[in-house]
Amino acid sequence: DSKHPTPAATPGGTPGGSPKASQVDLTNLVAESIKNASGKIQHLKSLPSEYPALHARNMKKLFHRPYFHVRIVSDVAGVSLGGALKNVVALGAGWVDGLGWGDNAKAAVMRVGIMEEVRFGKMFFADTVRAESFTEESCGVADMITSCGSGRNFRCAKMSAAEGKPISEIEKRELNGQQLQGTGTAYEVNAFLKMQGKEKEFPLFTAVYNILEGKYQAKDIPDLIEQKD
Repeated sequence: DSKHPTPAATPGGTPGGSPKASQVDLTNLVAESIKNASGKIQHLKSLPSEYPALHARNMKKLFHRPYFHVRIVSDVAGVSLGGALKNVVALGAGWVDGLGWGDNAKAAVMRVGIMEEVRFGKMFFADTVRAESFTEESCGVADMITSCGSGRNFRCAKMSAAEGKPISEIEKRELNGQQLQGTGTAYEVNAFLKMQGKEKEFPLFTAVYNILEGKYQAKDIPDLIEQKD
């Protein structure tokens, strides 16, 4: 419902939430701490969050500070997708980093990830999504950079590849009962793409799912995401 923004209670929602979500009372959202935040002092722009249009400017006045910048973005679907899909990309980035392939390999995964985010938005949300939400806003490229550099999905995937252990084992060991959002989102996205018959058009999202399923290994990522002529 692109005309009625829905509050994002967590940094990484999943695609296709409840149609009633736009009626959530913002005053009753429960604060929840996230283990292993991305920095000691969070002098960062706001994580993706959405507010009803009537209150957006008031919310910005309340929270905008020199050390905490808030931007108003009207592209609700784009903000939501950016918050969800970057977690899937972060798994891929973590795996290639854990294999010791360096920053160029990680950047290549991130580039493909942003392209697939834009493609997903345009394909399934038509004119309600703006490509600029992924390439220019904090909810897009900035969140992608943070998630693929120090986020918990990235770190757990990196440890998984470096230690040769299943990511589920790393998750249990490192997160003290919390769960990775990237793994669950990867399964949900793949189920949706299968239903739409569009898996081949999203090679990175599909590769992450297949690696989680044990059908491929992290070392196969370059071949899996290579553009076929």
